[in-house]
Amino acid sequence: MLAGALTGALVQVPYVAQAASESEPAELSEGQEALAAAVESGERVEVLGQRSERTTVYANPDGFTFTLQESSIPVRVSKPGGGWQAPDATLVRHEDGSVGPKAAAPQILFSGGGEKEPLASIASQGKSLELSWPEALPRPVLEGASAVYPEVLPDVDLKVTATAESFQHVLVVKTPEAAASEKLKKLTFGLKTTGLDLEEGATGNLTAVDANGN
Repeated sequence: MLAGALTGALVQVPYVAQAASESEPAELSEGQEALAAAVESGERVEVLGQRSERTTVYANPDGFTFTLQESSIPVRVSKPGGGWQAPDATLVRHEDGSVGPKAAAPQILFSGGGEKEPLASIASQGKSLELSWPEALPRPVLEGASAVYPEVLPDVDLKVTATAESFQHVLVVKTPEAAASEKLKKLTFGLKTTGLDLEEGATGNLTAVDANGN
């Protein structure tokens, strides 16, 4: 069984604004405007153009420093057509039958049932990973951020859960007889990657690594 877990943390880093010059990017003018607004209001002001999925920059009311807040998990994700929206892992059904979270950092898709599509896929910046169940899947029941595929084996459900940037899956074994099944002793999932290499750790865990070692 493959599983993943994430923990979040927020880091604040103060830094000093540099003097303006003709070679500096256009964002500097927005930063200086934010500094002026912070001085006038006496409160820090966000530099909206510096937003990313994990970082937020504020101009401080001292008039010359900024504060960078950085989170280990996404605090916002891109919105179709531009802009930002809050992460939301609640699953919805798409027109093509697939299932995915309302708002996630990478593209995350779960199977809507059948055998054509993988159980789960995750893609970002041209790189992707697909995990496949060895047989046709039933239509999933959606429970918040989870998709439950009932009876993939006798008295065994397959549950796949999304987060804002990943997914994990577990087998829900409902009876002692199911737990003793020979089919549960060894399960073979299909795994396919694009732009990533799989590396096996000392404990048998798998890590997908890109060309830069990330």
